[in-house]
Amino acid sequence: ASYPLETLATIPKMMALLIQGNRYNIGFLVDTLEEMAQLARKNGLLALEEKANEIDDPFFKQGIMLIVDATEPEEVRSLLENEVDAMSARHEEGINLFNKASAFSPAFGMIGTLVGLVNMLKQMNLSEGSSDSLGTSMATALVTTFYGCILANLIFGPISKKLRIRNDEEVIYKQVIIEGVVGIQAGDNPKVLKEKLVSLL
Repeated sequence: ASYPLETLATIPKMMALLIQGNRYNIGFLVDTLEEMAQLARKNGLLALEEKANEIDDPFFKQGIMLIVDATEPEEVRSLLENEVDAMSARHEEGINLFNKASAFSPAFGMIGTLVGLVNMLKQMNLSEGSSDSLGTSMATALVTTFYGCILANLIFGPISKKLRIRNDEEVIYKQVIIEGVVGIQAGDNPKVLKEKLVSLL
């Protein structure tokens, strides 16, 4: 009820992210950026265009093409960082969905318990000895609170945390790309650039 259908439709994709593991090989990325920095120093930024066509990652490719097209350094950084911010905002919406589910679950469990208690009290007639089944009825009423706590603390809460970890992994990966691309454009020494990128980790 709190989210549009477009957001709810992304739940299967978010669940797939949980079991994929870390998709980003940052070590390989740093080596690639160092290699590109060496190529740019030797043959100029235009030499990177052919290398960019071999890149599968659209974000990385966009960054390289921006410097090949002689875009101003400030604009390169601004464009790429805006894209990272927009990505994080999208991810945050999914994370908040599970946070909200985690917050609501115990409350729904309590509602179930209250409904169970009301029904139990309606059926209770102490004069006819119905108190014999009081324990069983009470246990049935309380079980929904148990389910609510299980959903909140063992399912929705951990999913939210894992999605935030996946977001942080992607943000770090893209930050390394941004710093690498800007460093290449500035003509940084490849070895110094590599050390700078490693320090980000």
